[in-house]
Amino acid sequence: MAGHDLVLDLQLLGQLRDDLDAVIREFEDADDFSDDVADATGHDDLGDHVRDFAHKWNDKRKKMTENVKTLRSYIESVTDGFTKVDAELAKALEDGAADTAKNHPGSVAK
Repeated sequence: MAGHDLVLDLQLLGQLRDDLDAVIREFEDADDFSDDVADATGHDDLGDHVRDFAHKWNDKRKKMTENVKTLRSYIESVTDGFTKVDAELAKALEDGAADTAKNHPGSVAK
């Protein structure tokens, strides 16, 4: 069986997690933002339409927020899991090299 490499850009996954956090915040703050926009229109009828439109999206936005939170959780789990495995493998390699050097003082660990 041919060897395969698994390469993860943990920095990119961290950036994705942070971006998803920003999306979640925007969704959660949407009502307050729409109310501010409605107040800023300076026209009661237009402001009411802005509020009405934004508030009708509440159920859809809530479901979308839940989905983004789930995705963010998956990204965090993958990142944390691979970071932990990487650290454990690095420690195992270091311990193995130290054992080799200890048990075979004249050899050079590769």
